[in-house]
Amino acid sequence: NKWMLVSFDCSCMWVKDKHKFTQGMIVDPLYLQHSNSDTAIDYRHWGVPLSRRFRALKLWFTIRSYGVSGLQDYIRNHCRLAKVFESKVLKDSRFQVVNEVKVGLVCFKLKGSNELNRK
Repeated sequence: NKWMLVSFDCSCMWVKDKHKFTQGMIVDPLYLQHSNSDTAIDYRHWGVPLSRRFRALKLWFTIRSYGVSGLQDYIRNHCRLAKVFESKVLKDSRFQVVNEVKVGLVCFKLKGSNELNRK
């Protein structure tokens, strides 16, 4: 999602098991290893790129432009739009919503056999 408005560089993420999640992202060459790796959360393992570029500056400008309340309103609107989309999917008998829509994610599928999906 693009909730924090800086696309790939910074976004909200909720994970059930951070250890399992980060295992797929770990890139640990010798020159990036450090003595605090067992005691500190190393956020470089939470995404694909290793470089910092201007991530902090992009986020700073976004918070400065929108403010905390502006970002809260933006996220609340996306949650509302997800509920609107869910209601439209539920009205169409060809589809089924397969998750409980709590935030901005609506998972749905076409009802019937997998052959229908291949058409």
